[in-house]
Amino acid sequence: MSYQTIWYKTKLPKYVIDSFVEETEDINISQSTIKDNILNVRTRKSKTCWIPQSHWIGGFATHYVMQANQFNFGYDLVKTPDRPLQYTSYDKGEFYNWHVDTIDEVETGIVRKLSFTIQLSAPEDYSGGELQFLDDGNNTFFAPKERGTIIIFDSRMRHRVKKIRDGSRKSIVGWVEGPSWK
Repeated sequence: MSYQTIWYKTKLPKYVIDSFVEETEDINISQSTIKDNILNVRTRKSKTCWIPQSHWIGGFATHYVMQANQFNFGYDLVKTPDRPLQYTSYDKGEFYNWHVDTIDEVETGIVRKLSFTIQLSAPEDYSGGELQFLDDGNNTFFAPKERGTIIIFDSRMRHRVKKIRDGSRKSIVGWVEGPSWK
């Protein structure tokens, strides 16, 4: 049996996460947009910036994503090193409503198959802001909030980030692609 969502509570030290967040905060972080760079604050309200996949955090994520794929998902994946990772920050009142991460590139035959989120904030840094999933049986559940946890899930799975009630939630988001589903 395979699962639609799995996570690893990594041993990434606090000082490493702190240094990554400090480094990323220097990048131009701006209001998030959705498809075709449209700003729609009813769908999503957060701030983002893009990080090259060649950054060390990309290698860290790739290790866990490939492990999850090998032992759970078993998807046909392709390496797309030019796809950046997304650093996302949610402050009080910010959110991302229910959505899926699938994007089909008709001309290349490549689709998003796996999505991942790395928790950079500790649970005590914010209230609300839970990463919530909706499974095939219409059951909802929450991902862990522990700092350093990487959550890996099928990109077709509905999910959201609930509204932040207080504090700030920071994460890295990325996607892994493969040939079109058969």
